Amino acid sequence: MKDTKELTAYRNNLFQRELSEGTINIYMRQAERLLAYLRQREVTETAEITKEHIIAYKQYLLSFGQKKATVNLHIVAVNSYLKYAGREDCIIKTERIQKNGCLENILSREEYQRMLDYARESGHEKYYFIMKVLSFTGIRVSELSFLTVEALCIGKFTVDNKGKTRAVYLPEGLAADLKDYCNANAISFGVIFRGNRQRPISRNAVYQMLIHFADMVGIDKEKAHPHSFRHLFAVTYMKQYADLTELADILGHSSLETTRIYTATTVEERRRRLESLDF
Repeated sequence: MKDTKELTAYRNNLFQRELSEGTINIYMRQAERLLAYLRQREVTETAEITKEHIIAYKQYLLSFGQKKATVNLHIVAVNSYLKYAGREDCIIKTERIQKNGCLENILSREEYQRMLDYARESGHEKYYFIMKVLSFTGIRVSELSFLTVEALCIGKFTVDNKGKTRAVYLPEGLAADLKDYCNANAISFGVIFRGNRQRPISRNAVYQMLIHFADMVGIDKEKAHPHSFRHLFAVTYMKQYADLTELADILGHSSLETTRIYTATTVEERRRRLESLDF
């Protein structure tokens, strides 16, 4: 296989399909891993790929002990490449996952406050405000790049993600605090949260810092990922307003089924309820 040329063409195909940059990077990484695996087994041409090869590759992915949900994401990416390469006959099924009736690894309000306090006390003001924005708006960490200085004046900003556009509103108090943060750090225009070379801060940079905060304040690192703050927002919203349709719109979900998970109890709540049963 002429991997470099083939992968360049595949990347262009993904771009033409208008996938997000993050999705393209994931799909490319999985295509590269698949091709490396096949080369080790002396499969050198697309025509030589068999379904048995791809099934064996799925078992290889499962052997690392990753969650089935993670493996399924890899399989979806692999199937995308196979379809592009004209080998739809080799496409494989994702692993079946039993639906969980309750939410796991949800950051509590108390844990959230501990992380906020540590960020501010340790001088990490940028990450302090990133956590506040994620938890007050429910946006994805990748959508921080849409939050600009200019948006603070009107109290909202527009997110264009996954082919959907939605307005995200900023509470007045948060907008005022962000203005003070921008003034103090000479951020006069454009994206507010930036990383190296003044580019929008990356998901990995946020994730690594959140892991550090969790470690310092004794919180399970499983809860310290950027999406935890989106979950916290959604759970809090449902407890206060119980409006599933509006929450789906706020989060940018295409289906209510995606949002419905937030109507479930958390693991901790279920445990408390069971322990309080009186027989």
